[in-house]
Amino acid sequence: MSYLPVFIVCFLASLLGPLCGIGGGVIIKPIVDAMNVMSVSAVSFLSSISVLVMSLSTLAQNAVTRQSSIDSRALMPIAVGSAVGGLVGKAVFNELSALFPSSDFVGAVQAAILILLAVLVLVYTLNKRHIPGMRLQSAAAQAAIGFVAGACWSFLGIGGGPFNLAILVFFFAMESKLAAEASLFIIAFSQTAGLIYTLGSGTLPSFDPVVLIGMCAMAVLGSVVGRRLLKRVDSSAVDRLYIFALVLIIAICVYNFVRFAVL
Repeated sequence: MSYLPVFIVCFLASLLGPLCGIGGGVIIKPIVDAMNVMSVSAVSFLSSISVLVMSLSTLAQNAVTRQSSIDSRALMPIAVGSAVGGLVGKAVFNELSALFPSSDFVGAVQAAILILLAVLVLVYTLNKRHIPGMRLQSAAAQAAIGFVAGACWSFLGIGGGPFNLAILVFFFAMESKLAAEASLFIIAFSQTAGLIYTLGSGTLPSFDPVVLIGMCAMAVLGSVVGRRLLKRVDSSAVDRLYIFALVLIIAICVYNFVRFAVL
């Protein structure tokens, strides 16, 4: 029962996956960090697993019901680039954790980067009608963007969904609902790569297996409920929910930065 709040957060965050392409890790990670119930490395790992389970569950449901709108072949360069970047980001995180044994320092760095990124994406989202986007055609350029994004999200211990959405809208001129599904496809690749690296490198953090099972169950449940809610909303509603999520992320990360760096 002591982990019930963690499970509730995981469920609510996983709702955002099908709705606006947010893997949930960007919300799970800072909130569970703030709860101070487990180490920063354990939160990063469990958050990544939850995001992976949610994304795979949503994509599987879309495939089974033939409701997928994405072109997986067209997304492959950025997805593969994100997976490779995820390996690099995980390695950098492990090196930083070893160099600075204080988990508070690592948590403060992650929170500061998340604040900066979330503010930038929020500003872009509120003004995107006045900011001309792009439509990248080069597979190399797509892979490069995926690599940089995957490295950042893996280092931060998040799926990168809210930031993937902005990237897909700006660089690929995608409509919000389509970008949300494409984001989950990319997240699945990057999180799978991160999991393989963690298992292969022997850097698995210690955690209670009950927490892993509970978070995975909530991730699946969240994906199921989120898909049902998606049928009732349009792209403008997705945008509003996305903006609300970004504001929430910024507020939580500011709190975590103060807690890790000052208190």
